[in-house]
Amino acid sequence: MNEAVENNNKVAGAAAITASTAAVACAVCCVLPLALPAAALAMFGGTLALFAGAYRWLAPLAVLAVAAAWIWVVFQSRRSRKRPARSTLVIMGIATAMMVLAMLWPLVESSIVGALRG
Repeated sequence: MNEAVENNNKVAGAAAITASTAAVACAVCCVLPLALPAAALAMFGGTLALFAGAYRWLAPLAVLAVAAAWIWVVFQSRRSRKRPARSTLVIMGIATAMMVLAMLWPLVESSIVGALRG
């Protein structure tokens, strides 16, 4: 009789371990994918707020960085006597457009927000 009770205890212990392992696996499988995007969005929002407060010194720094990059492209082009690669010109054009948008943002922000609100 003691052996039967002991075997039942082993079976119950194994069932408890299996159930708890399944619960942990379910938490990792189902809860983590739901919590991770929320944590990432919160981190992104905090970073965005940090950069919004740093606009006054980041925008002029962006102008300097883009101007320095253009000077570097021209310098390398003249030194090698070759035309810059098309991809370089496209990337520099995009960087320049983004920098211009950043500099003009205080002027166009209210009209864009108004248009989005309807």
